[in-house]
Amino acid sequence: MQYKKRSFLSIVGVAATLLAGVSSFALANTDQTLAQIVTVDGDVESKYNDFVEKKIKSIGFVLTDPHKRVNDGYKEKYGSTKLNILSFMSISNKNAMSKLLEIDPRLAAFNPFNMLIYRVIGDKSTHIGHLDPVAIMDMIGIKDATIRKDYPKMIAPLDDMIKKEFGDNKSTIKISSMVENRMMNFEVSFDRPDDLDDFIDEFQEKFEEAFEAKEYIIAGFFNYKESFDGVDRLPSYDAFWVYSLCHFKFSYTVFDNEGHRPEAGLFAPCSMYMFIKKDTNKLVIGMPRLANWAATLDIKDKSRLDLVKQLDKEIPAIMKTLGAVEVSNVNPLTSVPVAKKETPKAEKKAEVATKKAAKTEAKVAPKADAKKSKEATDTPENTVIIDMPSVPKPVEAVKVITRGGNAPVKQNESMYKKRSIGIKVSTPPKVAKLVKAAGKDEKNVKVGEVKNNRVSSYLRGDLQSVESVKKSLADAGFTVLSENKVDKKGQLTSIVFTNKALTEMADKENRGFAASLRVLVNEKDKEIAFTNPLYLTRAFMQDDFDKKAIEPVLDSIRKAFPKLYNCKDVLKFNLLPKYHFMNAMPYYQDMVTIAEADSSKVLLDKAIASKKVVFTQQLSKDRFLIGVKLGKRTSKFIKKIGTRNAGLLPYPIIIEGGKAKIMDPKYYIAIMYPALKMSEFMTISTVPGAVEVDTQNIFR
Repeated sequence: MQYKKRSFLSIVGVAATLLAGVSSFALANTDQTLAQIVTVDGDVESKYNDFVEKKIKSIGFVLTDPHKRVNDGYKEKYGSTKLNILSFMSISNKNAMSKLLEIDPRLAAFNPFNMLIYRVIGDKSTHIGHLDPVAIMDMIGIKDATIRKDYPKMIAPLDDMIKKEFGDNKSTIKISSMVENRMMNFEVSFDRPDDLDDFIDEFQEKFEEAFEAKEYIIAGFFNYKESFDGVDRLPSYDAFWVYSLCHFKFSYTVFDNEGHRPEAGLFAPCSMYMFIKKDTNKLVIGMPRLANWAATLDIKDKSRLDLVKQLDKEIPAIMKTLGAVEVSNVNPLTSVPVAKKETPKAEKKAEVATKKAAKTEAKVAPKADAKKSKEATDTPENTVIIDMPSVPKPVEAVKVITRGGNAPVKQNESMYKKRSIGIKVSTPPKVAKLVKAAGKDEKNVKVGEVKNNRVSSYLRGDLQSVESVKKSLADAGFTVLSENKVDKKGQLTSIVFTNKALTEMADKENRGFAASLRVLVNEKDKEIAFTNPLYLTRAFMQDDFDKKAIEPVLDSIRKAFPKLYNCKDVLKFNLLPKYHFMNAMPYYQDMVTIAEADSSKVLLDKAIASKKVVFTQQLSKDRFLIGVKLGKRTSKFIKKIGTRNAGLLPYPIIIEGGKAKIMDPKYYIAIMYPALKMSEFMTISTVPGAVEVDTQNIFR
């Protein structure tokens, strides 16, 4: 039975008899649990990372998008932090989730979901937790009995493992109140092309550009439809993916600084699911409103509430620019979403005033009647509806500036400015200091050589054809291993080449990445760009670096291409073996093992069978260097951070001792883009995880 709205006092008696087993969809001051929090003495960050990255795999979960030590980013950008650690680790049990998404896709509004860890400066304890599964279903509006039974069962083994690893000093965060309007739902109609990927690629590109233009960060991307090793576990859908969105200024304001609320990180980053039902021409989109944060956690600070209100208005506004129409929050598989009619501001204010004055079944205006009728349609059966006051409207919206200053900052503003490696920070030194350090006789320095302990990462020259470059390399004694277009338009060709000296030098454990060099034929920027042999081998050869062995290689390139010049991307030569982008970021030696087998030959055969291998370089009997194509979406990152260094693709993998290894993408991308700023790196925050997934898939 469905109950109509009535005043709180008139319904208390009925509520007392019905609330057992019924979801509290609009109940204030409930005793319902929002989250489970385990408190652990001391610093358990390393143990926790190992737990999320490795141990949860045994119970079917995988880490989809790690965001470690977000507090370091706050300190770097804003100059201070109240937190010792704040990490968001998005995880998913994709196999179990696929069955539930076939019942109600809205569950993806919190899945992948965040495993939160935080510790405040001065606090000796670390806190670990996640949102309660029942609270998640209630915020989404899911009423299906199967999901309400099976989803908590899916989370239970995770809670058991957390208890086993970190103890049972557990507490709960209770829900303070629930807002009535908890979800934003949209539909985008489109003319279905012969190749659906054409529409998906175009929409995703426009979506990401639109949100990044408003200073949002694409903090995660998980493709449910394509994550099952070729098995179609989501037959009701042609496509299904989830974005994770973050707004750095918003997150810093809520989680950190004075009055910090790091526990609100339970909701972060915000998940926005998108799917296309089988054989349809509608893209369906959903996301929880940020008002859920403020209501459930009883956030009252005006500056934080202002930002909640602003983002809840801004996100739908952005979606409308993409052709989205706001619709009702119903299960799209079993109900037809109804488009929401826009109401003039004055009428909206009148409706709010009416609700506050009398929450009864008194007569209301026709439009209000229509709205009540619609709410009744969308409300779950057997549910008591109790009107709640909404978060007060802020007097004035807060202007959000995420990159400092009032002027807009262009993407890649720091690209190709000189900088040195900071062991603790990644901020480039002032250009003036580097110019002074360069000395007066810089013209006497040969291209590619070290001067005042600084070395250029790339040697650039005027544009030549691919065939001309290959011929000059061959004439200089090099072997061309591959030529590969690394962009959609075919303007960027990455040529991989080697010689005997490079091959022999790199034939050592964990040194195979130095076995070949790259030259990018860049028709877009009208240039060619070589990776500097001195720069690359100093970083990749580590303690095995031999300058005398590599100088003849550099000299051969200079002679074959006499008009090359040093680029402005420079780093300190003697610090290259110790390079990392910033605190908590990986070093060269922090490689990722993506596959293992009885022999290297077995791994090589698997890789070749994937048809993703661009080149194979055999260094010795059991050691190979291969370059592979990344997924179409993953490889687009070069468009965001600069095409001039796109020669880092195809992505290198070394196979040795029955293991396939990659340099951690956070290291490899940063070392190949040495002028990259933190703000720029954050625009591709989903890429490192995607690279790992793409390279792992090659060996399946």
